[in-house]
Amino acid sequence: MSDAAAAKPADKPAGDAAASPKKKLPMVTLGTIGGLMVIEGVGIFAAMKFFGAEPDPTVGMPHLEVTTQPFGESKEIEVAKVRVQNTNGARPMLYSVTINVQVPSDKESLITEDFLKNRKAAVTDAISRIIRSADGKHLSEPGLETLKRKIKFELGALLSDDKVIEEVLIPEFTPMPMGY
Repeated sequence: MSDAAAAKPADKPAGDAAASPKKKLPMVTLGTIGGLMVIEGVGIFAAMKFFGAEPDPTVGMPHLEVTTQPFGESKEIEVAKVRVQNTNGARPMLYSVTINVQVPSDKESLITEDFLKNRKAAVTDAISRIIRSADGKHLSEPGLETLKRKIKFELGALLSDDKVIEEVLIPEFTPMPMGY
């Protein structure tokens, strides 16, 4: 029995030695894979830093301008008050719209005395045409930006100078459903 007892403790260290390489093998493999991933990440970062370009500055930044003018430097002039039907949406709508323009103070007489007296019908027709042909999504924008941009373009074309009109203002824009 003493031989058997002496043999068992001798076998035990041999079993631990055999089990130890099996436990270390997954840890070595995981360490190697983790190290390779870190090296790969550093390599990709270095390559992108070396070969990549610097980000471009925002394209719109150099073109930023102050849109509001101090009081007295610009005047607001009512250009047209129209009631126009639009049938481009799901159901026909009647729009009651007032259009004002903001112009420099020195150009006020050009707009009121020359342009609006001689071209009132052309201006009203252009604005009515824009509203009649507008998509429903443009007529439902919170700031009506698309509508304002189109009106400014048309009025600039009628004036033969697109720099005179600083801004188009729409103080009244009331949609009324039709066809009940």
